Amino acid sequence: MALIVEDGTGKTNAVSYLSITDADAYHTAHSASVSWSGATEANKEKGLRLATQYVDARYDGLWRGTKNTSTQSLAWPRSWAVDSEGYDILSTVVPQRLKDAIAELALRVVEGDTLLEDQAKAARVASTSVTVGPISKSVSYVGGLDPAKKYPLIEKLLSPLIEAAGSLERG
Repeated sequence: MALIVEDGTGKTNAVSYLSITDADAYHTAHSASVSWSGATEANKEKGLRLATQYVDARYDGLWRGTKNTSTQSLAWPRSWAVDSEGYDILSTVVPQRLKDAIAELALRVVEGDTLLEDQAKAARVASTSVTVGPISKSVSYVGGLDPAKKYPLIEKLLSPLIEAAGSLERG
């Protein structure tokens, strides 16, 4: 099956934000990863598909702006989106930061990461505390660790494209 890449037109059948060629260029420029360069085209395609699926699912409802159409298969491109500094993100582009995040996650898939693991035994919440002013929330887990995987680089790359927690928009 061909890798159908979103090009900013809101394709109804796109499955990736990034082409293999562009991912190759990213990894050559940023990491020269032997894992990526040595991977088969099929494994690279799988990585790009799963990375896109993960990002769209993980940030669903958090993206700035709205999808351009109800029929586009992916969350981007978007209308009325602005970055964290207030600059418009054109409704005909897939932001470079999103493409970079997809390249990074696709590499992790090629290296064997499942991005989201099924958990046979979910961690238990030991305690939760909430403070109303100035808003804070704390959760402690049995064993001390949040069971969800964390990808700090991905979070940093995508932070300008997602709504800040607790942000208000006044009209």
